[in-house]
Amino acid sequence: MNGKYIEYDDEQDELFEDEYFHVYHRNQPGSGFNYVIGDVVKVYPNAVLVGAIAASKYIRPPVRPRVTYDVDILLSEVDFEMFLADDLPEDALKNLEKYFLDSDSANHSLKHKSTGIYVDFLSTESTPLKPRLIRHILENRKQTTNILRLMDSKIAIAKPEYLIALKLNRFYKMPRTEKGLSDRLDIIKILKTLISNSMPFSLGGAKDFMGRQEITSFKKIYDDVAFEINAEKQLQKALVHQPMYIIDFEASGLGKDSYPIEVAWGDGKHPVASFLLNPDHMNGWTDWDARSSEFHGIPRDRLVREGEDPKRVAEKMVKELAGKTLYSDEPRYDNMWKDRLLKDSGYDPGLIRIKNLKYFLDKMIKATCPKMNFTDLLEEFSAKTQNPHRAKPDVSWLFEFVNFVKNTVCDVGN
Repeated sequence: MNGKYIEYDDEQDELFEDEYFHVYHRNQPGSGFNYVIGDVVKVYPNAVLVGAIAASKYIRPPVRPRVTYDVDILLSEVDFEMFLADDLPEDALKNLEKYFLDSDSANHSLKHKSTGIYVDFLSTESTPLKPRLIRHILENRKQTTNILRLMDSKIAIAKPEYLIALKLNRFYKMPRTEKGLSDRLDIIKILKTLISNSMPFSLGGAKDFMGRQEITSFKKIYDDVAFEINAEKQLQKALVHQPMYIIDFEASGLGKDSYPIEVAWGDGKHPVASFLLNPDHMNGWTDWDARSSEFHGIPRDRLVREGEDPKRVAEKMVKELAGKTLYSDEPRYDNMWKDRLLKDSGYDPGLIRIKNLKYFLDKMIKATCPKMNFTDLLEEFSAKTQNPHRAKPDVSWLFEFVNFVKNTVCDVGN
């Protein structure tokens, strides 16, 4: 495991719920897993949160918690016996009746009234969990749990290493079952968050409750996750540094009869190629929308005087751009005008494909720095710059924005 470990102090760390998880675990305002947990604590203040929901609290984007439909709660033997016997203190009993439906002792569960979410209770009697491990967690809370704050309530939550030990135990015993595979997925997601955020990890005291084969199984999972994260980082670097072309068109209008009147493209390293197109050289290029003319500011008579034969420009486009990775900020329209230009010039429009630059940049942002937002970056950059509505300046402006995003989101190395 390359010596990467995380060590906790003897005292319990506090985890504060952030907006990402508040939204993620909420089905609608006023309901959701966080509300269920808060109500559980009103009945069982000494409960410990375990299971998939507990695992999700240690997971950070871009890793997303797996989907689950219940909450797993660990109770002491005394609380568990009282739960089975419906023998609770008066205040706890009032809260139980207020927030939950009658317990189903056969399945060791309660149903939360307002959300319909089930709460499953575990104890030293639960199978296939190890009683010694559960006892150790309950009897050594400062070493084995953190404190999770949820709105106005708080609950003990098993530390990552103990969650992993619990889940690895069930996965090892039932590797081919749905529950076993789900436990393995939770382990993977916790490790992804820890490793990708350079948080070293150690099984610590939890290792004492794992057999040799379980530890071997854990090391295999850990190494697989580390390999995958390294591969993802390499892909992120390739994504940021991949060669790209940007293309932009101005057109006679936006309708189905419109045609391109100007095109520009570049690779961000060399001068942008830009051409006005003479519509008189093409049959059927007669559409002219005065509103579009006001937008781009190019008179039609100028196109006739200064524009080049669109067929020659199409030939140059095919020679330079066919097979290249080509992007546009408005691919719907730019593809339409590209297709018109190539088709009317005798070329297969499929020789050149234009992809969505916004989608590419959003993907790059999420891969390298998911806390940032594409729209916010675009607004920030737009406030500092002017974007003239002509093909050549548009291409240059878009490359400036691409570089702004790359320099802003995250440092992924050279």
